[in-house]
Amino acid sequence: MKERVVITGLGIASICGFGKKDFWNGILSGNSNFTKLTDSFYGEDFSGIYGMLDVTKKNEWERKYLTEEELRLSPCCRIALAAAKEAISDAGLDMKINDVPSERIGVSVGTTHGDLAVIEDLIEENPSADFSCVHNKVNHFEFAASIARYVRASGDVVLHSDACASGNISASYAFQLIRSGRLDRVIVGGADVYSRLTEGGFSCIRALTNDKVKPFDRDRNGIILSEGAAMLVLENYETAKKRGAHIYCEIIGQGQSNDSYHMAAMNPEGSGVIEAMRRSVKDAGIDENDIDYVCLHGTGTVANDACEMKVLSEFLGENVKDLYASSVKGCLGHALGSAAALELAVCSLIFENGIIPPTINVENIDENCKFKLATEPLKINPSLIMNSAYAFGGSNSCVILKKEDGEI
Repeated sequence: MKERVVITGLGIASICGFGKKDFWNGILSGNSNFTKLTDSFYGEDFSGIYGMLDVTKKNEWERKYLTEEELRLSPCCRIALAAAKEAISDAGLDMKINDVPSERIGVSVGTTHGDLAVIEDLIEENPSADFSCVHNKVNHFEFAASIARYVRASGDVVLHSDACASGNISASYAFQLIRSGRLDRVIVGGADVYSRLTEGGFSCIRALTNDKVKPFDRDRNGIILSEGAAMLVLENYETAKKRGAHIYCEIIGQGQSNDSYHMAAMNPEGSGVIEAMRRSVKDAGIDENDIDYVCLHGTGTVANDACEMKVLSEFLGENVKDLYASSVKGCLGHALGSAAALELAVCSLIFENGIIPPTINVENIDENCKFKLATEPLKINPSLIMNSAYAFGGSNSCVILKKEDGEI
């Protein structure tokens, strides 16, 4: 018998707000914190924008959850651990952390570049430093290990690096561990902070906009990168019910694939994306037309949005016209390794509130957009949601979530 898997806790740091309440209000209202970059690293003619976490609020939030020793961790580790602690608190586990044997607790988290910024600073301070010096000062796995120590996880502890699909893939991995009966509880999610090299790389491939992120708008012209972290507590349904946990929703299926096409570009035919979608609904045991809402990857680039529109039309056929969908990246920016994890948090809060969030900044919907693109908050009370994430390297990941109804 397959075990059921539910989400019971959320921890969030985003440019829309910290904690689920402020985050949700920011998503619905479109309030966020985009900042002009003035770093001399980029040269005099550079005029980039980045979604930066509010420094004052971030420091207060970290001090709320982290010990003095933990506050000395690197920036990406700090927001990941603080988000994990917030999720654990939200799940009501503060005083019940020992209710599950440590060997049945795991950690499955993801990032795009982790603490690359720390390496950048070290090299800037000492350009002649050899690699061993840099390597000894930065331990990327501490990202997962610090969370594992806090929750006493001696089950699987894994750090994924699947670019902007990392959050979905970390949750999919944990979902399979719990469903198989191997583990009872896993902390999942993703985090990324500002990196000059990553911003510079995206600038070089001309993926960035100096305007606004406008997913599925006829005149969309690129993405804005951002910082963020989201952690979720995944649990065996029976474990959660036994302790009287609040359940946001249930994960019932996942599907993954790879385009095997290009390092950075999506296959314009979308065959890999469709395969991930098909695998997810098959794994969930549902029909594709049962899906009420899709939380779109929706980066706001010409090519990616075109591919996503094409794929959904092919996947659902004529029924695509009945599908509600939106992208929150106009508000959140592209938070890289935390993007899909933040969107899983969005999906959880959709079930909680019965409202789907808007795709902001849209003035003229692309004529190829055949689904119902929400451009304002809509109360539709979805029962089944697909969360979609597609990443550099061709990684595609879809997660199916269901409104928790207690039925087996």
